[in-house]
Amino acid sequence: MKRKFTMAEAMQIWHILIDNAGASSNTYDRHGFVIEAMSGEWTEWRFIGNLGFGGKVWNNCGRVYVTCYRENETPERLDIIERTNKLLAQFN
Repeated sequence: MKRKFTMAEAMQIWHILIDNAGASSNTYDRHGFVIEAMSGEWTEWRFIGNLGFGGKVWNNCGRVYVTCYRENETPERLDIIERTNKLLAQFN
């Protein structure tokens, strides 16, 4: 189940990703994500940030959460994922 987000919600999600997971503050990246999140069609969005190339935010099974590739997991990245997912839980 995918959820459609308002512009305000999509912006909040992106700012959580910027502040906690190192997502780009570039307007182009933010704009692309917000448009996609508002469409209700996105399942995953690669934002990379501090989670490496596999850093993604998911809109899947009624949840919004971040992950990285398992082979790129480190204690630091697992802490980032846990902290960020706690903040994203408000959208579940």
